[in-house]
Amino acid sequence: MKKVQRTILLGLSAALLGGLVGAVSAGFLHFIEWGQELLWKVLTLNLPLQALLICTLGGLLVGLCQKYLGNHPQGITEAITTLRKTGRLEYQHLPHGLTTASISLIFGASLGPEAAIMDLIGGLGTWVGDILRNLRFRFDLPLSTQPANRLTKVLRSWPTLTAFAVGAMTFSRVLNGLYSGGLLKLAAPFQWTDLLWSLPLGLVGAAGGGLYLALQTWTRKLVAPLQRKPILRGVLGGAALGLMANFLPLTLFSGQHLLQPTYDQAAQLGFWLLLLTALARLFLTSLLLATGWKGGQFLPIMFGGAALGLAMSALFPIIPMPVAALAAMAALTAVVLPKPLIALVLMALLFPLQSLRISSVAIGLVIVAKKLLARWQPQSSGLSLDAEISTPTAA
Repeated sequence: MKKVQRTILLGLSAALLGGLVGAVSAGFLHFIEWGQELLWKVLTLNLPLQALLICTLGGLLVGLCQKYLGNHPQGITEAITTLRKTGRLEYQHLPHGLTTASISLIFGASLGPEAAIMDLIGGLGTWVGDILRNLRFRFDLPLSTQPANRLTKVLRSWPTLTAFAVGAMTFSRVLNGLYSGGLLKLAAPFQWTDLLWSLPLGLVGAAGGGLYLALQTWTRKLVAPLQRKPILRGVLGGAALGLMANFLPLTLFSGQHLLQPTYDQAAQLGFWLLLLTALARLFLTSLLLATGWKGGQFLPIMFGGAALGLAMSALFPIIPMPVAALAAMAALTAVVLPKPLIALVLMALLFPLQSLRISSVAIGLVIVAKKLLARWQPQSSGLSLDAEISTPTAA
């Protein structure tokens, strides 16, 4: 086989494998949506105490997965740390992790799919990389060992880049329609006075972020005695979720599909219902992660931040709703993330461009507050605010 033919075959293999990863990853998200629809709106529709029964059963299944399949998948923070250290996410336990994450998300967890998707794409990406390296060896197309600059190193990895590009296009194509229209459409146009309102609403969101970090610590201590009892631990999380969801249905699922209806109906929902929903979201997200349920924390806490801000707008109607939702959400997320500027990237990707101005002010407020608190904190305490926030948490 001539070298040109081998090179073409390697490129086609990379494209095929990349497309497979993109299709499987997007298909997983469709599967979660289908599973939720089937379980909640077909099989158990009109079931008395539906949320309590389903979530408790889900907790039992999550506990069984924890006991027999292991603690998979790892959280986003841990996955990113592993990728930075090794450049790999091992895929041996990928089916185990996807099983636990699927059960958690389908059975109503106040968690998002981002942790499972990170594990899926990372694991399959590592698998594709292993296959491409083996194909290079079989086709006698080894990587050059000569020193090279960064651009040359990137160009030498053209099979991996090909797989990534095709995978991204396939993912977008297969996912098309699932999250159409974005997470939130804002009714009111941006006004420069919104930046002034971003400051107090940013403080509200930052307080919510601090509460969430405290709840993470408290819930981990709460369930620590059950560390060797994964089934009981999972049932505890599910029962708590179901009990709260019977009174506060907006606490179910990740929140991305509930954000627009909550925004549109904020005035009708009122201050107390929005406030209780926000606080319950923060508590349940931390509790479910501590009890072994699997999913991402960022979508549900972003919803919690939006609900917290909208509660303030319902209490004080003079506060514009777009500012209330976006500023509180951005500030809360910035407090929880190790690097606050990542919150700005998330806001830019998930929400309209007008959110950037509002989010920038709120996130800037968080950055300044962190620096001031770090300066005022006694050196003898041994733990700065940044260090606490950077502590790996399940995602």
